Amino acid sequence: MRFLLIISLLLFNLHVSFAQEVENNTNTEQQTSETAEQVKLVSPIGAMVRSAVFPGWGQLHSRSYFRGSLTVLGVGGSVVGALLAQNSFRNRYKAYEKLVWDGFSSEKVILESYAHANQRYKLRTFFMYTGIGIWLYSLIDSYVSANFYNATTLIQSIEQDAQNIEKLGIEIGATPSHFYFGIVKTF
Repeated sequence: MRFLLIISLLLFNLHVSFAQEVENNTNTEQQTSETAEQVKLVSPIGAMVRSAVFPGWGQLHSRSYFRGSLTVLGVGGSVVGALLAQNSFRNRYKAYEKLVWDGFSSEKVILESYAHANQRYKLRTFFMYTGIGIWLYSLIDSYVSANFYNATTLIQSIEQDAQNIEKLGIEIGATPSHFYFGIVKTF
């Protein structure tokens, strides 16, 4: 008689656990589809390649919009500055050449004209190197920001999973001397 009672209780518990599992599976399927949409990681190498093609694209791809826009503005400003300085250098250098070839100007005027042209040349070089530096920074920062985005996304996913486990009534914890795992049911 005890044997039949134990078997019937086991079958009843098995039936109840399958019923709970079906309910949990429907919730889990909804949560996994939401989680799959939420957990999309960014390839750090892909972000670097994007920044190599177009500075700032890697940061924008890894959801670092502020730094990506600053990179685009920095490189764009450097290119515009270099082009303007190049145009000014050409004009000043042509004026210098004209003074040299005319031969009627004093040496002091010719040297001042050369100094003005040289300043524009140095300014153009400064803008070029600044743009290259920002572009190289963009490569490194896109790699780092992609890794940072991946880490924060995974942390959020783990926190969401922990909240889902708490909703199921499972308790996981650790103390300095114990690690515990239990099922908590509130009636």
